[in-house]
Amino acid sequence: MSLQAPQMVMVPSYNPQYVVQPGPTQAMTTYPLVGGNLNSFNKPISYNGQREWSHGGCSCLSAPGTCLCACCFSCCSYAKTQSRFNHLAHQGTPHPSHGDSCTGDCCTYAILLFLGCPCFLSMGGRKNIRVRYHIDGGCCSDFFCTWCCIPCSLTQESREVSLEEHSFRR
Repeated sequence: MSLQAPQMVMVPSYNPQYVVQPGPTQAMTTYPLVGGNLNSFNKPISYNGQREWSHGGCSCLSAPGTCLCACCFSCCSYAKTQSRFNHLAHQGTPHPSHGDSCTGDCCTYAILLFLGCPCFLSMGGRKNIRVRYHIDGGCCSDFFCTWCCIPCSLTQESREVSLEEHSFRR
């Protein structure tokens, strides 16, 4: 006497379902962890959704401490601003220690400064800040700003990031 497993017979069934997909709609714009106020001074926004920098490129002397640091220790100033910016962009909150100045960014900037071309690294950081804050400009303006006066450019970038950080404290 042998035991056999019961056999199952598969009966194909045909049950067509028709699914109607919705029509096209306007694309939704999403922003990653926005954080604080990206336009603290409420600068007017132009027709293309861009605005000007909150502080002018030559107004670096109105922030003497930041300007002095950018003049004497530009690699540390660049690294600290990038650290603060990255923390805001990825965490959505200000950096708890107000930025790290001794990082790989600092070493890379110092090497490029020694070679006489730090503007190539600095213009990339400047572009990231422009994109996040919807600031008008392009790679040519970034290059010329960083090439003509690195301390002014670094101060302007630092002050733009500071405005968003200060918006959390209000």
